[in-house]
Amino acid sequence: MGDGKNLKKILDEQKKSVRWLAKETTISPTTLYSIIQKDTAIRFDFALRIANVLNVEVSDICSDSALKAENWSDESKIILPELPHGFDKVLDGNRIKTYLKNSLYPLMELFGKQSMPKLDEHLTNYYQLTDEGRRDVDSFIEAQLQIKKDPKRAADVKKITRW
Repeated sequence: MGDGKNLKKILDEQKKSVRWLAKETTISPTTLYSIIQKDTAIRFDFALRIANVLNVEVSDICSDSALKAENWSDESKIILPELPHGFDKVLDGNRIKTYLKNSLYPLMELFGKQSMPKLDEHLTNYYQLTDEGRRDVDSFIEAQLQIKKDPKRAADVKKITRW
């Protein structure tokens, strides 16, 4: 069974539509329909987004041999061939740029220009905290979200495409 059939099977089991999946993953419906109809391989970045939205493992969708169980170590890591010297920094740089473009910049736009100095101060202070201090701040924020979450702002944040 190819990736398209695997995806279709999971969508059917979860009673989800291709249109719903397209909206949740920001992958065009045409691309998803093409993958399913032609039963073609799914790009790994698409598979990762799809798996996150459907709450399944990437290996449940992808038939790529790199995702098979025999290629996993005891620490649940995929064993991949080594990258050429210095190439890992290029990939990390691209991943960071994608994160900034798709997640952080839109979030900063929601705050507005006047909030930038305060955001910078918060990030700088958070960075300087110990791990225990960071956990305390995270716990405080979670508690505040339980009682003081702004529904409009929460809806705005949900519209941001994550990386």
